[in-house]
Amino acid sequence: MRESNKVQSSEEGKAKLKQAYKDAKFTQEELAQQANVSVDTVKRLLGTKDCPNGVERWAVTNIAKVLNLKPTDIVDPKSWYEQQQLPPEFERLILEKTQSFCGREFVFNTIENFFNRNSSGYFTVVGDAGMGKSAIAAQYIIDHPEAICFFNIRAEGMNRPELFLKKIRQQLMNRYQLNDAADADLSTLLIKAREKISAGDRLVMVVDALDEVDQESTGNLLYLPTILPDSVYFILTRRPYNQNEKRLSISPNVPTEELDLREKYSNPKWFMRKHHIHEV
Repeated sequence: MRESNKVQSSEEGKAKLKQAYKDAKFTQEELAQQANVSVDTVKRLLGTKDCPNGVERWAVTNIAKVLNLKPTDIVDPKSWYEQQQLPPEFERLILEKTQSFCGREFVFNTIENFFNRNSSGYFTVVGDAGMGKSAIAAQYIIDHPEAICFFNIRAEGMNRPELFLKKIRQQLMNRYQLNDAADADLSTLLIKAREKISAGDRLVMVVDALDEVDQESTGNLLYLPTILPDSVYFILTRRPYNQNEKRLSISPNVPTEELDLREKYSNPKWFMRKHHIHEV
C-alpha cells in the first residue's frame, strides 16, 4: 500500500493520540510542526475536524514516530493492513475457529508482554487436544492481520516443510513486496522482510500445530531458524511432548517462553471463571 493512500483513526486511536500528545506536553501546533504535517491533519486524526476522506498514511507514520507510538495505535490494524488478506488456504479454518471465540485474554496479554520485553523470540502455546490452541492462533491472525501464518493440517496434507516454506514465502513476498526472494530460505526471507518494516513495528509469524508436522529429516521442525533478526517473533502452538521428542533448537541468545494451557485448565478457580461457575 502506498504511503499516499489514506486511512482514518479509530475511536480508540483518537483517545490514544490525545493522551499521547498531552503526555508529551505538546500543543496540537507543536505536534504538527514536529511531525511535518498540518494542524488540520492532527485535528482530523483527533476527530475534532471532519475527515470524510481520511489522512495520508505517511502523516500517520510521522505523528506516531514523534509520539513513540505505532501507526496501528492510531489506525485500526485491519485498516492499516487492509491489503493483507487472509491466506485463501487457511481462510475457512481461521473463520471457523474464531466464529464463537471469546475470552483467553490472559494468553494474548502474556504474548504481548513477551514481545514488549524482548527484541525478538519464540513464544509457544502448549496444550492438549481440545484446549483451543488453533483457535488462539486464528484469533491472533484476525486481530493482527499484518501477521504471517501457517496452519499445519495433517488431514489435508498441509504439514510438510516444503509447503510451509512455499506458503510463508508467498505471504512475505506479497506483504513486503520482496524482490529476488523466489528461492530464498526462511532465514533470508526474514532478513529481507525485516528491512521493510517501519520503526516500532514487528514481524510476527504464527505457526499452528507443530505436533502435526510430517518431517523425516533431522533439524528443526519446518527448519525454523535458530537465530532471529530484531523485531521478528514466532508464535507457535503444539501439543505436549517428552523432552526426547523435542525438535526445535534455538540459539541461547534468542528469547523463548512457553505458556502451558494445562496449568490454567487444572486451576479450579480459572475453570469456574471460564465457565461462569461461582464458588460457594
